[in-house]
Amino acid sequence: MHKLTALAIALSAVLPVATAAYAAAPVRDSFVQRYEYVATDCGFPVTVSGVFTNRITDSAFDDGTGTLQLHQSDVATATANGLTARVNSRYTISVTILDGIPVESKYTGLLDSIIGPNGDHIFFRTGQAKYEVVFDPDLGFYVDGPVISRRGIRDDFDLAEFCAAFG
Repeated sequence: MHKLTALAIALSAVLPVATAAYAAAPVRDSFVQRYEYVATDCGFPVTVSGVFTNRITDSAFDDGTGTLQLHQSDVATATANGLTARVNSRYTISVTILDGIPVESKYTGLLDSIIGPNGDHIFFRTGQAKYEVVFDPDLGFYVDGPVISRRGIRDDFDLAEFCAAFG
């Protein structure tokens, strides 16, 4: 999830910049990425297939101060041994930008949800998470850094529980 913030921030750098000294109309962009891969962490193949959607609204001022909003969803299935789990995440990331530098990212919404083949929650996080944004010199762009605060329901992903859902 945090890598997606970095990707979206990097993509937003190519969006047009307003030329007036006041708040211009927001710049909007969107993209959809379909994906499929086979995970082997469970000791047996788990086929994951999904669609990631990102709607970007950039309302930063000409002086580099404002907000970048990323309305993201990730809907997928994970299938193994004839059983299927559903993955669903729908959230907004608001990135605060001061003097051209992203300084804080705030995730709000359904951050992670994996429902097992029997209808039980395997992984569930909802609410709000705030992060300091830091520059990663190895990647060459800004990423989520230290946690500032968290509110809501926070479950921890348990790989053993995930794998057991398919057995």
